[in-house]
Parts: sequence; structure tokens; C-alpha cells
Amino acid sequence: MKTITIVGIGIILAIIMIFGAVKFVSYDMNNRATISEALQPKGVVVGNAMVVYDPSITGNTKNVAGTIAGDLQAKGYKVDLAGIKSATASNASKYDIIVVGGPIYAGNASAAVKAYLEILKPAEGTKIGVFATGDPRTTDSVLIKKQIAPIPENSTFQITAVTNVISGDDVNKKCSEFVNDLL
Repeated sequence: MKTITIVGIGIILAIIMIFGAVKFVSYDMNNRATISEALQPKGVVVGNAMVVYDPSITGNTKNVAGTIAGDLQAKGYKVDLAGIKSATASNASKYDIIVVGGPIYAGNASAAVKAYLEILKPAEGTKIGVFATGDPRTTDSVLIKKQIAPIPENSTFQITAVTNVISGDDVNKKCSEFVNDLL
């Protein structure tokens, strides 16, 4: 009887610890999603860009977003790098380029990326790029675009460039190619 009680208490403590860890990770990810920073080019400003990201548990998505933002900055863009829940991300009207990205979960874009693309209202002529981190469940480029960039049918914008950065990719090369496709 004593052994059963000890095992039961151990199971209850393990469950409490798991819930606590999930809460901590969830809080941390929400906190990272509200951060934004402005990057100024070294020289003449050729335009305004915003890179919006939904942070992943590993931090890889923010790293890819930062690489894309740096590539745009190097090409002369003033870049706002913004978490998907930041105040900066909520106003898309002043940008020439908007990039949105997040992790792939179970072969689909994150719920936050889907929701953001549904409410995105860019100015006419704005170039839109979408990136994902993670491994989609297909290698078919048309299906990958649907998974990464699920824009609503009634959307007023078109996606200019799409990329998926997976583990083992040359991130700098992949991001550079993406930015070149976007421009």
C-alpha cells in the first residue's frame, strides 16, 4: 500500500511539472512574439520592409527572420523585425515589402501565421514573402506553398516569394535566394 501511495504521488508531481513546463514555454513564446526592433541600412534607404515572425520553440524561426531582415537591410531597406503579436506587426500599410514566417506544425503553417495572413492588409503593390521553418510533409512545390502561405481566397494580395528552411540547410544561402526572389 505504501508503494502505491509513493508511486501515485510521484505521478502527480510529474504531471504538475509537465504542466508547469508547458506554461513556461507558452509564456516565453508569447513574450518573444511581442518584441520588435528597427534595422537601418548603411547608406541610402531604398524602401521600407517588415519581417514578421511567429517564434518557434527552438528559436530557429527568429534566427531565419533575422537573417532575412539582415539581407533586406544590406540591400538598402529600413527593416522592422517584429514578433507576430507586436504592435509593429499590426500596421502593415507603410511597407514596400512584408515577409511573414513561422514554424511548420504537423505539415501546416502555425495558427498565428494563418491568422496573420487572414487579417493582413498591405498597401497596393506591396511585395509579400512567406517563409517557414520545419519540414513539410511533401516535396511538391505547389503543396508546400499552400502549407506555408495559406492565404484566404478573398485576399487582396499575392505572394511574391515562398521558402522553407529546414534543419541542415545553408540558412544564409537559402535566405539570400529568398530575398532575391522577393525583390
